[in-house]
Amino acid sequence: MAGLGPTDSLPDTRICPGCDLPDRHDASNDQQKNKPKAVGQMKFQWTGAIALAASAVAAVALAHTGATGVVLERMNGMTAMRDTIAELAPMMQGTVPYDTFVVSQGASVIASHAGTTMLSLFPENSLEGVTYAKPEIWSDWQQFAALSEELKVYADALAEAAPNGLEPASSPAGEMAGMDPSGMDMSAAPPAAQGFTVAELMGYGAAPERIAVTRGASDPTALALDLTTLAADDLFNRISATCSSCHAQFRSGRN
Repeated sequence: MAGLGPTDSLPDTRICPGCDLPDRHDASNDQQKNKPKAVGQMKFQWTGAIALAASAVAAVALAHTGATGVVLERMNGMTAMRDTIAELAPMMQGTVPYDTFVVSQGASVIASHAGTTMLSLFPENSLEGVTYAKPEIWSDWQQFAALSEELKVYADALAEAAPNGLEPASSPAGEMAGMDPSGMDMSAAPPAAQGFTVAELMGYGAAPERIAVTRGASDPTALALDLTTLAADDLFNRISATCSSCHAQFRSGRN
C-alpha cells in the first residue's frame, strides 16, 4: 500500500458513541448543526400557539359538558353575548378608549342572538341535560318574548348609534315635532355600566337586585323610532338592564 503524501487525508470516520459504527461526518451534518436558532424558536412558538388555542376550545367544551342540541346552541349564543358585554363595558365606563367600530360590531353580535333567533332556541320544555333555563320561560312566554325583542331593538339601535359616542346625538327639530310620544319609554336608562361587574350587568352576579329589572314593558316598535339619537352608553345600559331582568326572571344559577 502506497504511503500518503503530506497533502493527503483519511476520511473522517469517528466512532458513533451510540452504536459503535463508523459515522461519516460531512458538510451536510455541519450545516444541520449550524441551522439558525430562530427557526427552532419559530417552530416552538407555533406549537405553543396551537396548544393554547386547543386549550381554549377544551375549556369552552368543558364549561358546557353535558349540553347538546338546542341547549348547547343557546348556551353558545348566551356566551357570545356575555363576552361582547365584557368587551364593551370598559368603553362605556370610560376606562379604555371608545372604538366606534368595535361598539357597532359588538352590538350587531348581540342583536344577532336576540329577538326571534333567541326564541327559536327555546322550544317548549327544552330542559333536558345541562341548562339554566327555568320553566317560567314557557309559563310566561309573552314576557320572555318581550324581553328578547327589546334586547334586539336596543342592540340594533346601538349598532347604528355607535358614532354618537358617550354623548347623545341631537335630533332634527322637525323629526321631534312630528313624533307621537304616547306609549314611548323615553326615561333615562339605569346607570348599570358604572361600577358593576360583567356578571352583575348580565344579572347573575352577587348583587343583581341593585340593577333595575323592570324592562320589557315598552313597545319595541315605538322605542325604535328615536333610540338611535341616544348616547352609546345609554343604549348599552338599557341592553344590560334587559339582560339582567331576563336572567333574574328566567335563569337559574349564577355561573
